[in-house]
Amino acid sequence: MRSIADQTDDELGGQGSVLARQRRDHVELDRLLHQLDGATGTAQEEVLGRIDRLVFSHANA
Repeated sequence: MRSIADQTDDELGGQGSVLARQRRDHVELDRLLHQLDGATGTAQEEVLGRIDRLVFSHANA
C-alpha cells in the first residue's frame, strides 16, 4: 500500500475528499511550524493562532 503522501488527489477521492484535504492541512501545518521557529512577540502569536485554527478544523475532520 502506498502512503497517502504519495497518492494523487484522484486516488484519494478527489480534491474535496477528507484525505486530500487532510494531506493539504499537514503540508500547511509543516509550513507554519517552520514559520513559528524563531518567531517572537506578535508574529509568534499570529502563527500560533493560525496553527490553532488549522489543527482544530483538522481534528474535527
